[in-house]
Amino acid sequence: MVSLVDRISRAFKQGKVTISVLLDFQKTFDTVQHKIILSKLLRYRIRGTPHRWFNNFLS
Repeated sequence: MVSLVDRISRAFKQGKVTISVLLDFQKTFDTVQHKIILSKLLRYRIRGTPHRWFNNFLS
């Protein structure tokens, strides 16, 4: 976050236009059953560490 603020500040001082898009995915996955997402990831051969990362993120 500090890096982002620094970059925006430098761009502002240089007279550049700065645009930022921030997304919050926290509630996005509340509407879908997590088991379905995890099983689809396995079907697409996403296994091991990436699969555990998604599992941890969803729980």
